Parts: sequence; structure tokens; C-alpha cells
Amino acid sequence: KQWYQRRVAVGIRPLINILASVTKLGELMQAWYADDSAAAGTLKKLRLWWDLLSVNGPKLGYFPKAVKTILILKEKSLLPAATFLFGETGIEITCDGERHLGAVIGGEEARETYVKKKVEKWVKDVEELSDIALDEPQAALSGYTKALCHRWTFVMRTIQDTKDLFIPLEKCIREKFIPAIIGRNVSDLHRRMFALPVRLGGLGIVNPVEIAEKEYQTSLKITEELVDLIYHQETSLMKLDKIKIKGRVDCLKLVKELRLKKELAEIMSEVDENTRESLQLVQEHGSGAWLTCLPIQQLGYAYSKQDFRDAVHLRYGWDIPNTPRFCDCGAKNDHNHILNCKRGGYVNYRHNNVRDSVAEYLRLVTKDVRIEPLLTPIESANFQQKGNNADKARLDISARGVWSTFERTFFDVRIFNPKSPTYQGKTMPQLYTLHENEKKNQYMNRVLQLEKGSFVPLVFTTTGGMAPEAKRFIRRLAVLIATKTKEDYSQVMCNIRTRLSMDIMRSVLVAVRGVRGKAKKAWTAPISNVSFNLIPEEKSYEG
Repeated sequence: KQWYQRRVAVGIRPLINILASVTKLGELMQAWYADDSAAAGTLKKLRLWWDLLSVNGPKLGYFPKAVKTILILKEKSLLPAATFLFGETGIEITCDGERHLGAVIGGEEARETYVKKKVEKWVKDVEELSDIALDEPQAALSGYTKALCHRWTFVMRTIQDTKDLFIPLEKCIREKFIPAIIGRNVSDLHRRMFALPVRLGGLGIVNPVEIAEKEYQTSLKITEELVDLIYHQETSLMKLDKIKIKGRVDCLKLVKELRLKKELAEIMSEVDENTRESLQLVQEHGSGAWLTCLPIQQLGYAYSKQDFRDAVHLRYGWDIPNTPRFCDCGAKNDHNHILNCKRGGYVNYRHNNVRDSVAEYLRLVTKDVRIEPLLTPIESANFQQKGNNADKARLDISARGVWSTFERTFFDVRIFNPKSPTYQGKTMPQLYTLHENEKKNQYMNRVLQLEKGSFVPLVFTTTGGMAPEAKRFIRRLAVLIATKTKEDYSQVMCNIRTRLSMDIMRSVLVAVRGVRGKAKKAWTAPISNVSFNLIPEEKSYEG
């Protein structure tokens, strides 16, 4: 589409220059977007512009059609003069306003009518998406945040005073769409929380009523220089100060970020302690990747309805419905116990899932990748360290070529629950340092001295956060993959973060409802051991 617009812009330029001969500030101005032309001014000047366009357009391959052309009048008193000048051309004449490039030109009544019709259509779209969300909440949320909501964003940015017109849409979003997504009703506080971007702990479901006027004012400020050039009928974009515009965009982004963080601070001051702690954890970089990715089943990114809703409940520290009150081990079955209980093997399952994914990425760009490699046995009595001195000690992964060509790098993975009672009172940086140092104390000296290699502890949280050493390694891995595959670094980094986030979240969700321990012994014999000829015949089993 962009390629087509560029070709049209180049081809239409001679015609624009011809029409510029009749433009005059205050009397006639023209504006073009690809092959869509428009002009504003006095009726006489507009007729002159139309005649010039009709004569010269076909010569240059541009064929204006009167039946597709509309003359919009500011006042009804101009109707007789307009009819006299344009009556025989076949151009439609109106005083009510008309749609133009996705927005509307006209008075307040025309704008209100246009937006109301749009909102009615969008409400129906959201209702249909809400019905889909009852069975496919992840797909519905993805469709909303990546497609549907951008339909009204453009209208907000191009039409002023639309705030109150979006009230029916917000009502539908709050009362139908969000409950269908998360499986529960929404309070005022939760609605504000969900309106935040995913990186700040929300779901990215913005409130259209709250942002309508902000979007319009932001659009005005960003396009101020371009509007000024159009108003003065400049035909060269060389005079457009792109550096100034970029600076203004950066400034507006900063203002928006400060506003969102202020809103987050107010929300965190009103929620309970459990939700506040959960919001702090999910703000870590990459922890919300599972929520923003497309639900592509072939990549393992698609959740079932139950898993997705359970993941949302875990994200905000809510009680998960329809789960046992007590674990098979006898302990109370709360969030912390679900993540910490080793019965059922789900802690190891979570660890192995991440380990295997990291090894798979390493195989793309490094050599001699091994899972659970044995460390060289300690034979010298003079070698002493505080860590693991066992002869058959193993680490999770080893690979050659991570930092230098032949150097062997060893990795050990740990995934911990930051909300565990044993970590109360400690900040996330302190917890990351604690776990990294524990791994280093166990293996660092042995790897450096005996293996002559390097050691990297890969520490993650059950919410998807990464410790500093893990972040440094992931950045290095992304550089290696991007260099080899010629892919964009940011896209490779996004893929790695999403994959690891999904691995952690999936393994956590399995632990939520997974069977723990051995099944209870059945009181009756299995059907496979029953001789059917021994079952007595009965004509009726009802008595």
C-alpha cells in the first residue's frame, strides 16, 4: 500500500503544480492524500479549481468524477449560489457534512451523527467479540488489543469533542467484554487497573471515554508543523522539520508515561496488599510477554479457556476458582503452595521446560550443546571449595561459542517463587542477587579452575522476571541469532522473551490443576478384569 501511495504521489505532482496556480491564501487551498484530492475556499475559486482539474486531470492520467465529488457548504445561505455555480456539473451539494478519509467534515451535528453511527457499529463488534471470549478469551483479547480498538483510535485523533459519544462503547467493554475475558465481574478499581498497558500490570484494555480528548490533543500537537505547511500551500516537504516533530513526539510519550505511572501509583495505593505485591512483580520486563503474543498454536502460544483465566487470576493474586482447598500433601492449597509444593514433580517440570528451551536456542548458534553435562571430578586433595564437590556433579547446560569461539560456558537454571513467605521483606534486586550468588558459590570456582570455562546462573521468577545475569545472556544470545539469521535484533529478543515467558507460565498452570501424588486405590475391580458372562441378566434395574 505504501509503495502504491508513493507512486501515486510522484505521478500526481505535475497536476498539483498546475492547480497551485489558482490557490491563494484566504481564498482557495488544496490538499492531497495519494489520489484523494480536496479543496477549500470561496465558491468562485472552487469552481475555477474544479474546471482546471477536469481539463488537466485526464491529460495526466487523473480522471475526476463528479458523481463521487461532494461540495460541503458551511451555511445554508450559500446554497443558491452553490447551485448556480455547480448545478450542471453533477456534483452533490450538502450542508450536513460528509465523511472524508475516515473522519468527517462538517458542523457539530454532522460530527455527532457520524461518530454515533460508528460507535453503534463498534458496540456490535465488541458484543460479538464478547461471545467469542466466552470460549476463546485469549484470542478475543488479542483481537481487541491488536485490531479492533484501533478503529476508534483514528476517529478520536481526527474528530474533536467525542468523549461523551464513547460512553455506550465503554459500557459494553466493561459489562460484557472484560467479564467474558476474565470470568468475573469488574469493579471500578479493576477497570482502571485493566486500562493500564501490560508492562505496567494492566491488560491494555483502555477506556475510550478517558482517552478520547487526550488522543485528539496529542494528534493536534504532533501534526502542527504539517498543518501549517498545508495551510500555507507549501508543495515541498523539505521544509518539514522532522527533528522537531520527533522531539515533540518523544516529549508527548514522556508525558503519557508519567500520567500512566501516576495512575498506577494511585491504583496501588487503593488495592489490597496481595494485589499490590502482584502488580509490582508483573511490571518486570518480559513478564507480560505471554499476554501480548498472538495465540499461535503451532508455536505453543495458545491457551485453553481455563488456562488463560487461571493465568489472569495468578497475575493479580486472585483466588483461582474450582481448585481444591487442600493439596494431596495435606497443606492448604494457596498460590504459594501451588508454586512451591514438590509433590507431583511440577517444580522440576518447570525447571526442565526452561532448560530445554534455552538449549534449543543455543543449538542455533553454538557448538557442542549438552544438557546436564558431567563436571570433571575433583582429584586433587588441595582443591577446596564451599560448593558442590561431588564426583558426579552436573550443571543444566553447556555450550561452546557463547562468549568466545572455543570457550565452554556452563549454565544452571533456577526458577523461584518471589511471593514465597521466606522472601518477605526483601526486594527483587536482593532476591536476584541471593539466588545468583548461591549458584555461583556452588559452581563458579569449580568451572573456572577445572573446566577452564565460564559460568552463568540463569535465574527466573515464576512470574517471568529475569535476574541481571540471565538478561545479559539473553541479550548476547539474541545478538548471535540475529547476526546469523539476518533477522532484526528486537524481533529475536521479543521471540526469546515470549518463548521463555510462555514456558514458565505453562508449567505454572499445569501445577495449578495437575494431579499430585498417587491415585487412590479403587474399591471395585477394573472393567478389563471383569468376565461379562458372570453379570446376571435383569429385565429391569429399577426395582
